[in-house]
Amino acid sequence: MKEWVLRYKEQQLQAVLDMSQAGILMADANNWTISYANRRMEEMFGYDLYDFNGTPFINYIHPAEIESAKFDMQMMVTGEVEQIKTKRRLIRKDGSEFWGAFTAQSLVTEDGALQGIVVTIYDNTELRETELTLNMVENNYWEIFNATNDAVFVHDAYTGAIIEANKAVEKMYGYSREEVFFMNVHDFSSGTSPYSLNEAISRIRKASEEGPQSYEWLGKKKNGELFWAEVSLTSSHIGGEGRVLSVIRDISDRKEIEKKLQYLSSHDSLTGLYNRSFFETEFERIEKGRKYPVSVIVADIDGLKSVNDTHGHVAGDVLIKSAANILSSVFRSDDIVARIGGDEFAVLLIESDDNKTSSLLWRIREAEHWLNFENKVLQVRLSLGSATANQHKEMVNLINEADKRMYADKSAYKLSGNVLSSYCSTAANSEPSIAT
Repeated sequence: MKEWVLRYKEQQLQAVLDMSQAGILMADANNWTISYANRRMEEMFGYDLYDFNGTPFINYIHPAEIESAKFDMQMMVTGEVEQIKTKRRLIRKDGSEFWGAFTAQSLVTEDGALQGIVVTIYDNTELRETELTLNMVENNYWEIFNATNDAVFVHDAYTGAIIEANKAVEKMYGYSREEVFFMNVHDFSSGTSPYSLNEAISRIRKASEEGPQSYEWLGKKKNGELFWAEVSLTSSHIGGEGRVLSVIRDISDRKEIEKKLQYLSSHDSLTGLYNRSFFETEFERIEKGRKYPVSVIVADIDGLKSVNDTHGHVAGDVLIKSAANILSSVFRSDDIVARIGGDEFAVLLIESDDNKTSSLLWRIREAEHWLNFENKVLQVRLSLGSATANQHKEMVNLINEADKRMYADKSAYKLSGNVLSSYCSTAANSEPSIAT
C-alpha cells in the first residue's frame, strides 16, 4: 500500500514537472552531472531526455559564461550561498544560443550536507530581445535628447520642478548637470515681473491643462547675464506621470537684429537722430493727447547746397552731423529731435511754453557759437523758428507757423550780410537774430 502511494505521488510530481514552463534539472553535488531533466528541458535545448542523464550541466552553458558559472557553483559547494539567481547565455543542441533566467537552489540534508542542486531555467530570448530593443530606443532617445542645440527641461506638470535636463542646458546656462537638479525655474529666469517663478509655473500648468504654449522669456545664466529665449511648452505623460517638456532656444541674436531694425526704422542713418516718419507718428500721437502746451522748433542748415557743390557730399555730410550734434547737446534724451529732410531738423517738445522754447533757442545759438569757435574749418549756421500750441485746435498750424519764423530768421541773416558762402569761413563773433 505504501509503495503504491509513493508511486502515485511520484507520478503526480512527474506530471507537475512536465507541465512546468520552466526547464528543471537536478544535478548531484560531486561532479554536477544531471540526474533528472523535465520535458521542458527537452523542448528548450533540443535534446532527448535520455541525452541529459549523466552529462555535466556546464555543457549547456555558453563558453563565455562558464567561468562565472563555476564560480557560482563553488559558492554553493562551500555553503556561502544557498541560492543563485542570474541570467545566463545557454547553448542548444544545434549550436544556437539563447538567454535564460537561471535559478540554482541547494539541496541539503538535515545535518547540512550538500546533496545536490535543483536548477530552473526560463527561456528569456524574447524578453532579452525586448530589453535590447528598449535599451536601443532609450539610447537613441538620449542621443537625440542631448544632441539638440536647444535646452530641454522636463518639468513636473503641477509644481514645475525640474525632473530631467539635457546637455544643452549646461552649455546655455553655465550650470553643471548636478547643480541643475537642485534648482528651480526661478534660477533660470531674470526674476523680474513678468519673468518670475510664479509666472513660469503658471505657464507650465497652462500647457498641461490647455495645450502647447509658446512665448518669449528673459532668462538668466549662472554668471548673471540676462538673455532672451523662446520657450515652447508641451504636455506629456512620462512614466505614467504628468510632465511638461520645455524647449528653450536662445534668441539673443534675433532680438538684437530686431532691435537694430527697429532702430533703423525710426532713426536717421547719418545723424542717429529720429527720422521724419517717427517724428510725424509722434506728432500725431501727441496731437491726440492732452499734455499742453506743445512746442515745435524747426532748424535749417544754411549753405549746405553750396558746400555740397563746392567740396562734395562728404563735406556736406560732416556739416549735417555737426548740426545734429549741436541739437543733441541742447535737448534731453527723451525730447524728440529729428532730421526731417536733407538739411532740415525739427524738435517736438511736450509741456513747453514760449518762454522755455525761447530759452532753448538761445542755447542752440550758444552751442552753435562754441562749435564754430573750436572748429575754424567748418562753420555751421542754423536758421531757427519755433511755435507753441496751447490747445488742441492750434496743433494743425503748429509746424507751418514754426517754418514761417525759421524762414524769417534765414532772411534776416542774409540781409545782415553774413551769408555762408565759403566752406572755410571764419567763426562768427556775434549772436545772430532769432525769430520766435
